Amino acid sequence: MNRTTMQIGLFTLLVTADQLSKWWIQQANFHASSVIDGFFNIIRAYNPGVAFSMFTDLPDAVRLWLLLAVTIGIAIAVLLWWWKERHRPGITSWLLVMILAGAAGNIWDRIQLGYVVDFIDWYVRIGGSEYHWPTFNIADACISVAVVLLLITSFKKS
Repeated sequence: MNRTTMQIGLFTLLVTADQLSKWWIQQANFHASSVIDGFFNIIRAYNPGVAFSMFTDLPDAVRLWLLLAVTIGIAIAVLLWWWKERHRPGITSWLLVMILAGAAGNIWDRIQLGYVVDFIDWYVRIGGSEYHWPTFNIADACISVAVVLLLITSFKKS
């Protein structure tokens, strides 16, 4: 199996995992649960905006089309970058596949639902206070991990 075929397989696997997890979260019999008390919950959340719920104050139609246009534009740029990198050795093309899979999962949500389904709730309790990271999903995790690793690998010695 060649590298491009394996990367398309990874893309398919990640998008499928993202969409199946979101489907599960949206089932009527889903109940939020604590996975690791004081640190990690599985919840149901709908985010019409982007990271940290930015742009949620925009009118629905404007926000939806703006976020779709920006996300699709970025996805096209990443797809073109992947196309150039796909046969080169190294991790870059694999990380680009992760970004594309994340973008595809969230674009699909926006087109089908008008918002993105989130469910991973990480937080920490310090004293009597809880500090939550914004709720996210598998697609968001793919994008975030890949971007961080792209940044780290961009500083390697030539």
